Amino acid sequence: MAVNIGSLFSVLGLEYLSLWKILTIFFALLNLKQLPFVWHLRIINGLLRYMPWTSGPRLDARSIGPSALFRPLILTSRATPLEIDYNLHKSNSTYFADFDIGRLHLMMCLCRAGIVKTGHDLWERDGHKGPKRLRIMMGGVHINFRKEIKPAEAYEIWTRVLGWDRKWIYTVTHFVKKGAVKPKGWLLQPWRNSDRRQTQQASETNTSNGDPGSKGIEEEKITGVHPAIFATGIAKYVAKRGRLTIPPELILQNSGLLPPKPKDHETPPVSETPAMPVEGDALPTAGAAKQDITSDDAEEAIDKALNDKKAVGHGGGDDDDWTWDRMERERLKGTKIAEAWNVTEQLNEVFEGNEVVLGRYWDIP
Repeated sequence: MAVNIGSLFSVLGLEYLSLWKILTIFFALLNLKQLPFVWHLRIINGLLRYMPWTSGPRLDARSIGPSALFRPLILTSRATPLEIDYNLHKSNSTYFADFDIGRLHLMMCLCRAGIVKTGHDLWERDGHKGPKRLRIMMGGVHINFRKEIKPAEAYEIWTRVLGWDRKWIYTVTHFVKKGAVKPKGWLLQPWRNSDRRQTQQASETNTSNGDPGSKGIEEEKITGVHPAIFATGIAKYVAKRGRLTIPPELILQNSGLLPPKPKDHETPPVSETPAMPVEGDALPTAGAAKQDITSDDAEEAIDKALNDKKAVGHGGGDDDDWTWDRMERERLKGTKIAEAWNVTEQLNEVFEGNEVVLGRYWDIP
């Protein structure tokens, strides 16, 4: 039976649209997150989602406490046609846009209240002078690619806190195959835990009936790099109030994410940002920016964490289990990785400027 397209459009109320307009709308919907200003809308969504008047207690990490600090936050997305390059996979440049959204959701979920409180406390301390709000600025980002994301393939963006030092807070993001990894629990979405239990019971039933294929990848013992990872990235943020650098520990403490601190632990002081060096001054190297963390201390902390049964993992854990020592072990482990990445700061010295070049060529402005 032949289908009359005109009659179909009339029934759907689309008789005023031409075929080209229909195709244009369809193409736009397929590439929704690549359209102009949609990235900004994704940012606004990440900002508003965790505001007090929109989030409620379900999205407030303060209701969880220290056990939420190193837990990942998951977003889902898909490789759209406009993200595909000539190799027919997601272009490497498009990862950074998703990277931005994942980090924003994490920082807003964990630290929004602490950022507001810290800025207000400093403003009160200074007699209502100076800026009342803190600025959170990125200092660097790096991504390693492992596997391609194919056209229209769905993926998840797992982002969590890696560690922090006196100046920077570091986050790590994993692009993971959607559905390949099942979380053991959901801290801010408890209703998902019942779905998890039902899925686990069904999997155990199928396994007992002799169906080995029902065992999920999350139940397998993974050694080395997880096979579900497409790419992994690291980024660092700094909090500023004017030229004043705010230690991340202060913000995390005001966010209710740190356990009780021992009396002999000294909180890193709020320090002024050093002035730019004048001509003739020695430029600081990456090794000099390692703060108070030494490689020997970090190695010892990692070895102790691996041998300690209460070392940080991705399983459950009550706030009572999150002592300061346990938190510090995880922080040192992440900071050790970040310090190795910070060595790339020395690449700034590779640029010379006044040298013979190959040429200057035109590109689309």
